[in-house]
Amino acid sequence: MWRKLLRGSGLRLRGPLQHRPSEDGPGHARDARRPVAGARDAARRALGVAAAALALAGCSGGEARAPNPTRALDERRAIEVIRRAMVQEGAQPVPGRVVDLVSGRKVRIDVGVQNRSYGVVYVTEEDAQALGAAIPPPNGQDERLRIVRGGADGAIRLVLLYQNNYRYDDLVGESHERTTISAERQLTRDVQDFITYARTQKFQ
Repeated sequence: MWRKLLRGSGLRLRGPLQHRPSEDGPGHARDARRPVAGARDAARRALGVAAAALALAGCSGGEARAPNPTRALDERRAIEVIRRAMVQEGAQPVPGRVVDLVSGRKVRIDVGVQNRSYGVVYVTEEDAQALGAAIPPPNGQDERLRIVRGGADGAIRLVLLYQNNYRYDDLVGESHERTTISAERQLTRDVQDFITYARTQKFQ
């Protein structure tokens, strides 16, 4: 009777050999986990590749950059800048001359001031080596300019402007032009500061 009811309901009765495992059975669960596990492994590999790429990018971007080579302003150009700075400050530059320092060593004034007993000495690296302890060591960027005395009675005041304090980029292009201008401006300021100081101190 119950078989008829099953046939009448449209359901098909399955025998023992026709039985299929339930979709919730353990066999199906293992099959379902395989694609999920594969997707997780692929995601992990992708994340690993991305992390490695970021690490390489960070290393390449963090390399220390070597400073550009620099060169000191040459003496010929420096004298031109010194003369121009004096004119801008209202002083009349005159050709230099050799004088004796109070220490007994001789030094050449690169640019003097008309009718005044003071001037500017642009101390090149060779000058500094030759004069040695006869002149003070170079001033730092934030230190006062070095002033020494010369002449028989020490009446001549000389400002020592050290070549190594006026350096510029040794490369070409816009960066080179900017640093050259910066070095010349620094030299101009130092010359004008000395002229102003000489006037306020009433140097003759």
